[in-house]
Amino acid sequence: MKAPDDLSQPPSVARIFLVFLKIGTFAFGGVYSMLSFFERELVEKRRWISHDEYIESIAIGQMTPGAPIVNSGICIGYRLRKLRGALASTAGQIFTGTITAILLAVFYMKIKEHAILRPIMKGIGAAVIGLLLSIIFTMSRKTLKDHKTLLVAVAAFVLLALFKVSPIMIILTAGAAGFILFRNKSR
Repeated sequence: MKAPDDLSQPPSVARIFLVFLKIGTFAFGGVYSMLSFFERELVEKRRWISHDEYIESIAIGQMTPGAPIVNSGICIGYRLRKLRGALASTAGQIFTGTITAILLAVFYMKIKEHAILRPIMKGIGAAVIGLLLSIIFTMSRKTLKDHKTLLVAVAAFVLLALFKVSPIMIILTAGAAGFILFRNKSR
């Protein structure tokens, strides 16, 4: 296993670009499947940010308009090297996906009616569900450490899944609940 990067100095802008290029290149399955790559590369392997900073960045990414995972990457890049880090993380993260999406769109339009494609897409869809469950399990173990955090998580799930409350409203409400429930812990 590779040793974590030296954190006495923040990573260079080029290094940020390359790591986010790696994440963007090898993270398949959409926004939430990328979360495990973020955590593995940035928190566990390189130790560029703490787990708490990772969770904060994901929350900020969810609260801001646009693609949540890109927004989270912008937040992390900014933490590391301000505006240049934010630009490097964004460029690295979207480069491979943008090129690949264009090429796949052209290819897909040519073969979209082919019978072999349906079972392949079904298999990929099932694998993405497995990836999402793994991410939920990992994040839950690290974040839901007491009854209060579990209560906030369950309430957020119920509000979204059963009542179709806007995710932004859930996040804002959870922030207010967090302030009330956890303010004594942060002192």
